[in-house]
Amino acid sequence: MIYGALSVALGSVIILIVGENPLRVYGLVLRETLLGSGGYMIAIQRATPLIISAAAATAAFRAGAINMGLSGQFAVGASLAAMAGYGLDLPKPLHIPAVLLISGIGGGLAAMVPAIFREMSGVSEVITGMIANMIIPHLLNAVTGLIPGAGRAMWGASREGIRESAQLAQFVELTDGRVGVATQANTGIFVAIVIIFLLAVWMRYSKLGYEFRVTRLNPLFAEFGGIRAKRYFFLGMVLSGAVAAMAGAVEIMGVWRQPRYGMLEVGNRGLVIALIGQQSYVGSLVVGVLFGALDAGTLKAAWTTSLPRPLIDILVELTIICLALPSMFTFASGDPDSEVDRLGGRFVTMR
Repeated sequence: MIYGALSVALGSVIILIVGENPLRVYGLVLRETLLGSGGYMIAIQRATPLIISAAAATAAFRAGAINMGLSGQFAVGASLAAMAGYGLDLPKPLHIPAVLLISGIGGGLAAMVPAIFREMSGVSEVITGMIANMIIPHLLNAVTGLIPGAGRAMWGASREGIRESAQLAQFVELTDGRVGVATQANTGIFVAIVIIFLLAVWMRYSKLGYEFRVTRLNPLFAEFGGIRAKRYFFLGMVLSGAVAAMAGAVEIMGVWRQPRYGMLEVGNRGLVIALIGQQSYVGSLVVGVLFGALDAGTLKAAWTTSLPRPLIDILVELTIICLALPSMFTFASGDPDSEVDRLGGRFVTMR
């Protein structure tokens, strides 16, 4: 609550500098977020990649890792989805799962690089993940330039779009224009919910999920019990990268349906949303939906006030950062003797 009030206070100062009334702007944002006609469709469109990216960040946190390469893995998934969406000729029940699988494999391989560097040299996955975000776009360009099949598929997808069999239906199409007009809200939201459900159930009830939880709570106890803690760090990073890539794939299949450069980058925001959601899959779902709705409200504010859209985006990011501050403090300086999350996991030391 205190940090939410802080974000409103800081945002109000910025709004006053521009010459607008903070009460009018925030009132408009809240009204459109909660009651706006059709705004819920924009909220669904915006929330879908946020939910999946936050789930990816949570998967890494559960393994005691910090996946700062989510944006690069998102881009890998988007590019592979465009190529597989155009290059494969499959019936729809097979094409969509195949695109998600291919994208997930690519994202998992991309996440292996920071994990391998961490295991081999001790270099933090935070550093290598950020470096990977800068390198991956150039590597993708090299792949499409050097591999003829990949280049043809990317060019075909850019010119004609992905095949209809690889497209996630938009609600405006399903309802003959009655719902979701002027939005690209699509059935990818159901893909996001299924991913959240499967990850939550797997973490709760599977043997592997149990070993993840034990490793997260106390790595030393896990090692004593025969669980290889380092293995679960590696698996968590790969799983996180795969899920992040699926977020990019869903964005391509449902929203743009062709390669899209400069797409909505949600990787880093997914990290913060996962923190606000207390590093839980259900929390990621709830907070992702809330911030999707907030994005929908700010669009209306950009249309009906003199505030420029970049400034509106800054206000949203400021709100997200302020709400995440408590988790960030715990994240950075948790006391090992109090069961708080530190560096994505609960690390308890022996004395």
